[in-house]
Amino acid sequence: MSRTPVTDLPSHARERLADMRERQLFTSDLSVSEFLLVREAGFDPVGLVMGTSIYQIAPNIPRLGAAEPGREIVETTKALNHARALAMNRMEEEAEELGADGIVGVRLTVNLSTNPQRVEWQQYRVWCKWAKGIGFRRPLTAPAGGYFPAWKQVANVQWTQYGKQQGWVQIPVPPWLQPMGSASYALGANTAEFIAIGTAVRHREGEHYRNRHGKPFQSDLSGQDFWLLIRSGYRPVGFVMGNCVYYVGPRLLQAPSNTSCELPAYTHALYDARELAIERLQDEAEELGATGIVGVTVAEQQHSWRTTPWTVGNAALQTGEVIELFVIGTAVVATGEVSELGRPKLVLSANDAPALARSEGE
Repeated sequence: MSRTPVTDLPSHARERLADMRERQLFTSDLSVSEFLLVREAGFDPVGLVMGTSIYQIAPNIPRLGAAEPGREIVETTKALNHARALAMNRMEEEAEELGADGIVGVRLTVNLSTNPQRVEWQQYRVWCKWAKGIGFRRPLTAPAGGYFPAWKQVANVQWTQYGKQQGWVQIPVPPWLQPMGSASYALGANTAEFIAIGTAVRHREGEHYRNRHGKPFQSDLSGQDFWLLIRSGYRPVGFVMGNCVYYVGPRLLQAPSNTSCELPAYTHALYDARELAIERLQDEAEELGATGIVGVTVAEQQHSWRTTPWTVGNAALQTGEVIELFVIGTAVVATGEVSELGRPKLVLSANDAPALARSEGE
């Protein structure tokens, strides 16, 4: 992934960074143990850095051929990749402002937009449970268009009637319209916020720890893992990513209900999506001149394309499924400077077991 230069940090961010440089005061999200080990590795924290990008991702579901086992949604893959790159670039720019050699403990999170269909379905179920508990019955005559499209009108009448029976002077907000757990989806028509946060560090002796492009390195390793990496004769050169958004048609998800068998086309689609994501991860590492990638994690999510609220449970069998593969890791190179690591020792505790632990199983 090519990282687009970003020079649009907000004024308050630049003021905060300038104030930190002047006062030589750092902020950090490292734990005490991580802080001490990062310093033991020869680095001093210089400040907490972050980057964000709010991005609209337009859905674009392809039409598959009769023999086609799924297909990558290229434009959506590029959009997600670009959004994450913008957030990472802004975090990198903040580290540059602080004169850092790198960023450790990088966390990349996504705040997803709200799916209106799923939210309405949750509200509908809360109303159904409340109405059943109170003893309200459905009208004998269904409203025009069916019960679900008109459920809010029916619920409003019932809630108003219930409030009058209770003698309420002012009718409060019904329980189904009160805040509840967020219902989210990643690949909808709305927006998603990508946030990258880490602690910028500078080498105490002024050694060169930047990558081949002269930029601060980025690493998602913990403080403990970062210390072990440096002591083992390696250094990080960058936080590398690979992703793939893949569409699987509904016919690939269907199988005989009374038979246990593999879904070969679905297997092939998921396998292909993983390979594309990992290949892009490796390409980024090679572009940085890395000799390997450590701490690789593979995140996989399935998103049914919900077009109506009442299909939130089985939408995949009607409209197919969108698979998102996201692979991340830290690219490293060898330094040749291996330090002696302490050998682990076996310790047998002589303390008595807690009374609660001794009583278990008796």
